[in-house]
Amino acid sequence: MRCWASALALVAVAGCSAPAPSHGPSPAAGVAGGELCEVFVEAWVGHFQANVAKLDGQQTASLDQALAQARQALNDAGQDEATCRRPFCIVQPKAGGRLDSYCGYRIADPGGNELYRWVPWTPVRR
Repeated sequence: MRCWASALALVAVAGCSAPAPSHGPSPAAGVAGGELCEVFVEAWVGHFQANVAKLDGQQTASLDQALAQARQALNDAGQDEATCRRPFCIVQPKAGGRLDSYCGYRIADPGGNELYRWVPWTPVRR
């Protein structure tokens, strides 16, 4: 019986020394999946923003083709688009019935002051 107690104590101590689980990747770490994902996420966000602009009554070019090409490139590489870390994109009502949108990542607040903090999405500079 003492052996079981020692074994349980050892497991408990080992569990305490294990690294804490990650609360998700930070945007600073980059988009998971490399350059193909960066291209896909940029096309996905552009498509979302173009659709919101169209709903707002603005004349916008369709970005369906760019999104389809980015999806096809992922598919050709054998990569699932679900592995790419897409930001949250939100439609924001404005004064006078206008619409706008913004995209970003909701990550755990490392300071602990808030539950989450918002990090705006920005296109990757090449």
